[in-house]
Amino acid sequence: MNHYEKNIYVPKELIHFQTRLTQSAEQVAILNPVFQPAFLQESKFAGLPFLTHELEHPKDAQNQYMLFLAQINFEEFQLEQPFPADGILQFYISQQCYKQVNYHAQSGHFKVQYFPKKTLNKNYLQDFTYLKDANLTHFPIQQEMKLRATTQFEPVSATDYRLNDYFNPEIMTTSITLDDRSFEDIYLESYLAAEHKIGGYPYFIHEDFRKQSFHLQYYDTLLLQIVSNDAQNIMWGNSGIISFFINSEKLANRDFSDIYLHMDEYE
Repeated sequence: MNHYEKNIYVPKELIHFQTRLTQSAEQVAILNPVFQPAFLQESKFAGLPFLTHELEHPKDAQNQYMLFLAQINFEEFQLEQPFPADGILQFYISQQCYKQVNYHAQSGHFKVQYFPKKTLNKNYLQDFTYLKDANLTHFPIQQEMKLRATTQFEPVSATDYRLNDYFNPEIMTTSITLDDRSFEDIYLESYLAAEHKIGGYPYFIHEDFRKQSFHLQYYDTLLLQIVSNDAQNIMWGNSGIISFFINSEKLANRDFSDIYLHMDEYE
């Protein structure tokens, strides 16, 4: 897509940087959880997952059932490649995982699995009594919420390491307003990226974990980000966030076997 076709928000203080901002822009689905129950195949946070009898509920390294975190039905979001046009993507974390705040990629702590559209008509699981002993007391999402989304484009976020690909670091402290607010001040205010989302750019409380690692830069696409929100009864540790990353080529190939999970919170 030609970058001039991308319609993005640009504050008046950054209007002189609109070309660079637009060049950096990526598609994103901003997620809005609502306090409504969702059907088994609909997009949601928490609740009960869509499962078929051929695919069992994931278990963690301790052989305990993982907790169902989120479900994305891509038919509801109209995202372009490399994201699927349809099918369901699910996210699970272990019953111990929410107690950890360090990033990790061990498959025993979380699971991401994808149902192609052709599998959605199979007999689905309706009996979830096997989850009766699951410990949800401290689970970060306290109730099921249906997800609605706004699909748009957003410029590189204030904390993504790729910000330096578009803006010289020296400009960050430069005053660009009459009241001496710096470029960095305006950018943080405008493009913090601290929302629930699919795609687009991530938000980091501290620093982008990929910044100093070429290996970790392989995980170039934000698959899902969930942030703490008191009004929605979502809380990760001390007002933290959880983010799942994937390589864009693997995403295009519907290969969800190599996912990087990052958890971050205020100290």
